[in-house]
Amino acid sequence: MQVLKVNYKKILSVLFIVALVFSLGCSKKNEDVYTEQGKLKIKFWHAMGGILGKVLDDLIAEYNQSQDKYEVHTEFMGRYDILEQKIIASVMAENTPDIAQMYEGVTMFLTRDKGEESLIDLKPYVDKWDGYKDIFEVFQRNSTYDEGKIYSLPFNKSFPAMMYNKDILKLLNIASPPKTWAELRTIGTRVHKEVVVDKETSLPRLRREKEDPDVVPMMGYGFVVDPWTLEIMLLQNGGEMTNKDESQVKFDSDVSIDAMKFLVDAVREGWAYRTQGYNHQNDFSAQKVAFIITSSVSRKYMERKLVFPFSVAPIPMGKKKDVSIVSGTNISVFSSSTKKRQDGAWDFVKWFNSPEITARWAMSTFYVPTRKSSLELPMMKKWLKETEGGDAAMLQLPIGELEPRSSAWYRCRIVLRASMEKILSIVEKASFKGDSREIISQNLKADTAKMNKELKKYIN
Repeated sequence: MQVLKVNYKKILSVLFIVALVFSLGCSKKNEDVYTEQGKLKIKFWHAMGGILGKVLDDLIAEYNQSQDKYEVHTEFMGRYDILEQKIIASVMAENTPDIAQMYEGVTMFLTRDKGEESLIDLKPYVDKWDGYKDIFEVFQRNSTYDEGKIYSLPFNKSFPAMMYNKDILKLLNIASPPKTWAELRTIGTRVHKEVVVDKETSLPRLRREKEDPDVVPMMGYGFVVDPWTLEIMLLQNGGEMTNKDESQVKFDSDVSIDAMKFLVDAVREGWAYRTQGYNHQNDFSAQKVAFIITSSVSRKYMERKLVFPFSVAPIPMGKKKDVSIVSGTNISVFSSSTKKRQDGAWDFVKWFNSPEITARWAMSTFYVPTRKSSLELPMMKKWLKETEGGDAAMLQLPIGELEPRSSAWYRCRIVLRASMEKILSIVEKASFKGDSREIISQNLKADTAKMNKELKKYIN
């Protein structure tokens, strides 16, 4: 007798969405609602919490006070995955917000059915707006879909950045942080060999000639397993993430294997290590590691805990070309809203992407500004002069590339991350004596096949 395997997680997910649809469907449908002052209410769903949420709330309060036609009301949805589920449920219940923050995969999903798109094409608005040509080119590409339709504008965009301990470079008489992965390996190796963590002070110092055998060496580089980093190294070395129509991934190539081998070799050589969650950030704060790579926005959370001189630099570059990959969400307007609320939603989106506001958003959060002219504003120039490393993400805007935008890409990233974790788990073992390149090749090829199966599900 065959035993039926029940996927409880999938069942719970479906039940959760059904419950959301029911709750949203039972609420008041999309009708124009006005404040006591006669301002049209615009509903905005987002996932900006904590410090970032406070900055967003302050800006929205300023927008609401700046004019007398519209009032944006925000609803914080928690994590991005919960926001995504609620957006999809609201579409099913035909009771959406007016605007929402979302990743490109959600945008693709909500606009797949031609003639029944859940998001409006912003191009009619954009065509009457002089500001769009001032948006950075990478964000224009990010927001443009088939037939030139524009379903979003950039909202919270970031790049990876390298945080480094300036005291460590000073100890080693090194003038500047590594600009390439090869330099990171050279300097990281020196850190591990020449710098230790003092037992009494817990601070880094140079290794002595006759050193205590139990002394803890400083680590050169700490990282979490993140497809973002692997993808960037792949592109920098001349590889591709997918074919042209994004129907097949290319993580089984020699260039992909070389990129993964850098991380594997770094761990096996001892100067680098992988961590989980935010442990690499905590270790950096505790001066246990000299270099980490994290989102540029992480600085906003970390800098309050850093009691030593630090700075931030762009992500290291590779062998063939300078490339980085932009991350973060866009903002879209729903087609189920009335025309009046769509006009109001556009007014806010346009305001948020104005040179001054996007500059202030960037200066307050370490996201990147969306407008080229914002970099020429006196307040931005002053901030960059006073904020060491504040330009680490902005310097990557001219070399920014995009991840695939398929609705299946989120699932592909999960498979790729698991593959990277599996490879590192194998080679990290002291008993491992095999060929690391062969292990990398076997796993990346097998998991590339899994990712291609995911992509096929979304091909029309």
